[in-house]
Amino acid sequence: MRTYTVIEYEKEDYQNFKDNLTDEKAIDILERISRGWLPNYNFSGEESDFENYCLHQAIYRAQDALRERTNK
Repeated sequence: MRTYTVIEYEKEDYQNFKDNLTDEKAIDILERISRGWLPNYNFSGEESDFENYCLHQAIYRAQDALRERTNK
């Protein structure tokens, strides 16, 4: 017999992650991306979809930080 847990995320979980993403967490997520791989997401609520969303938000955060740094 196999037992496993299914995690389903609500739309507000996506927004909460985006609103509360720290720079340190963004850096950690960006370091996990290997060889330019960046999957898409579609708000399906599945765990893998939520993780893909988190990756995109980390990329956006890094892009904003780099733009801000280069405009100084």
